[in-house]
Amino acid sequence: MADALIVGKFVGSRALASVGATGSTFFFILSLTLGLTNAFSIVMSQYFGAKNEEMVRKTLVSSIYITIACTILLAIVGIFGARPLMQLLKAPTEIIDDAVLYIQICIGGSVGLLFYNAASAVLRAVGDSRTPLYFLILSSILNVLLDLLFVLSFGMGVAGVAIATVISQVVSAVICVIYTYQKFPIFRVKRTDWSPHYGNIGMISKIGIPMGLQSLLLSIGEMTVTGVVNSFGTNAVAAYTTGMRIQQFATLAFFNMAQAYSTFAAQNLGAKKFTRIQDSFKKVALILIAITLVSGGLIIIFADEIVRLFISNQDAHLEEIVKMSKQLLFISACFFPFLGLIWFYNNTLRGMGEVAIPLFSGIVELIAKVGLSITLGMMFGYIGVWWAGPIGWALGLIPSVIQYHSGRWKRQADRIAA
Repeated sequence: MADALIVGKFVGSRALASVGATGSTFFFILSLTLGLTNAFSIVMSQYFGAKNEEMVRKTLVSSIYITIACTILLAIVGIFGARPLMQLLKAPTEIIDDAVLYIQICIGGSVGLLFYNAASAVLRAVGDSRTPLYFLILSSILNVLLDLLFVLSFGMGVAGVAIATVISQVVSAVICVIYTYQKFPIFRVKRTDWSPHYGNIGMISKIGIPMGLQSLLLSIGEMTVTGVVNSFGTNAVAAYTTGMRIQQFATLAFFNMAQAYSTFAAQNLGAKKFTRIQDSFKKVALILIAITLVSGGLIIIFADEIVRLFISNQDAHLEEIVKMSKQLLFISACFFPFLGLIWFYNNTLRGMGEVAIPLFSGIVELIAKVGLSITLGMMFGYIGVWWAGPIGWALGLIPSVIQYHSGRWKRQADRIAA
């Protein structure tokens, strides 16, 4: 969000569009690896809840091996795949070079991002969600300061904010890894623990790959939407960029609550505390819905002021971009409860090892998003595209609701014990 805001305000709406046009491509490239890092937390939480310290350490080692492999793979894909992907999405000619450069720097240097995600997943598994937050706050502040330094002092534009992002991610990763080792003796692995545990790697993969595939499917849908948006011109791209950055910020609270509950559910499933899961699920669902309503209300009230923060007052395209972006935000905000609940149900099921239905939920959402963005885009223009994602959230929620309330997830406790 800082990258988009700073280049939009101090470089121009075309630079803003360059950064924004990369969003779906980032999501596509990172999706599978982020699914695996989220699986670290789930598997480790289950063993931690079952008080199996040896397998907690084995999971940590497996996580390190998987993260190293993902880092190498991403660097290759990011550097060599950026331009073909942006060409596939028909990015406007005036922004494609900067967009490609932004992807190559950020994905090519994603080692910090992946190791921070892995370390924070490990900490969440043992109940420490505050410390990763502190390190992320530090990283975010550093990112903003470096953005301003590279853009205002050095005039580096899009490349500057990309380099700032990589540096801040590496700093947060290093600090998080050091803290994890120093603070928790349970993570001080022994020499014998470094032998690959293929059963454990398989368990992480069994949970993480479907999670990654779901994200991959959603990213394909997002890329399709981006391609449709690109066809409406650079103003539409800038408006979509701004709206999506604001939406991501507005949904952080209930996204992370849903993600946190997956760890809670995993620990209690490992301990076979089914009643505790069911009671807390109802309470957290009510809190989450309340947060979505507050977030949506604030977006509707302050949309105009927030959108204008991203674009210079002297930009010739300001009013058109503001109008388009506000329409996107109004539509999305009305569907926030569906978005919060689909995250909540799917993360709960994943935390308990039920990965097939969340994957199917993602397929439903993908089909709706792709089909509706193309169909409604042809019928109503860019505003039709704005409706596609929210309708997909509502439809994708249905299979996950049915699966959770069936109670079949309780059988996973016996698998963990075995």
